Amino acid sequence: MNFRGRWVLVTGASSGLGLEMARVLAREHGANILAVARREDRLLALRDELAPKYGVQVVPLIADLSQPGEPQRLFEAAVAGRDVYGVILNAGVTFFGHALEQSPEDFQKMLATNVSSLVELSRLFTGHLSARGTPGGIMLVSSMAGLSPLPYQTAYAATKAFVISYGRGLAFELRKTGVSVTVFAPGGIATEMLELSGLSRGFKAGDLGIMAADTCARLAVDAFARRRELYVPGALNRFLALAMKVLPQGFMIARSAGVYEGSLKPRP
Repeated sequence: MNFRGRWVLVTGASSGLGLEMARVLAREHGANILAVARREDRLLALRDELAPKYGVQVVPLIADLSQPGEPQRLFEAAVAGRDVYGVILNAGVTFFGHALEQSPEDFQKMLATNVSSLVELSRLFTGHLSARGTPGGIMLVSSMAGLSPLPYQTAYAATKAFVISYGRGLAFELRKTGVSVTVFAPGGIATEMLELSGLSRGFKAGDLGIMAADTCARLAVDAFARRRELYVPGALNRFLALAMKVLPQGFMIARSAGVYEGSLKPRP
């Protein structure tokens, strides 16, 4: 894919991996950015950073993808007067803790953000992309958590398993249209989510297996540009992904749980 001078939409662009991917796309590929998130002030700061520095256009689009109707509204705003060439569906939320302690409201928000809005936006944008003379692509950001059940991030891992399965199936269905689908499945990333979820009690930037967000973003954009179907960044992560396939699943679940248990809040 050639992003230069073309519009690329990035959800979850106000922080973490989404923010860094927007920077990589503008700085290294000359892409125009449709930056999507809930926090307008951060999107305006991103526009003011990227537009004058790299000579690209940056349009902030405020959206809360946990809310009904937002995917349709976002799509209409994104394509109004524009040919969108690339779509990166990166927005996501997690819950770290005992699965049965997650409130129904939090679970529904997670399901809407991580799954339902992703499916709806994929449906809307693939139609737009396939109608273009130079078909672009979609990247769905999953996680290594989707490769195996993950205690204490149980529901989150299940949503990311859906993203992997859905994305790979969609990639096959679209293979004759010229529209590519890339599933990006990183391991741990040093982002705001690490702090907000409570995972930072046991993991931090610089730890083995925790990748810097800017490094991860560069690998993600490269995989997208190369139209990779499924990409796990980092040699250690790829080794772990292979281990999840060949070792007994019960063993891997227990090992993962052991790593996470040290980061749990004490139960009352």
